[in-house]
Amino acid sequence: MGGCMEKCPECHEPQKGKYWCRNCKRVFVCPNPQCGAEMSQARDNCPRCGLLFEDYIVRRKMYRRCPKCKKKQGLSDNQCRYCQYWFTCPTCGHPVTSTSMLSCPRCATRLR
Repeated sequence: MGGCMEKCPECHEPQKGKYWCRNCKRVFVCPNPQCGAEMSQARDNCPRCGLLFEDYIVRRKMYRRCPKCKKKQGLSDNQCRYCQYWFTCPTCGHPVTSTSMLSCPRCATRLR
C-alpha cells in the first residue's frame, strides 16, 4: 500500500501504528510476539493471551490479570503466585480456560 497513511478507526487521526494508535492508544494487534491476535474493537486486554495493554504501552511490562483472584501476574508465569490458579498445564502447556477445571483436558494432569 505504498505511502498511503491509514486512519485510526477510534480517533480518526492519520497514521496508526502497526500494533496500536500512537494518538489514542487503541490496540489493533496484540503486541505479544507469541500471540498476534487482531482486535476488532477497543479492549483493555488481549482475549487470547490476556496481555494488559496499558501496562505494555506505557511501561513495556507484560502482565495479565488472574481470572480467579484478579491480581496482576507476569505473562510468562504458568501459575498465579497468589492463589495458585494454573494459566497453562504444567505438563503439556495447554491453556486452562476455566477456574473450575480439575484436570487438563489434553493430558489429564491434576490442576489442584
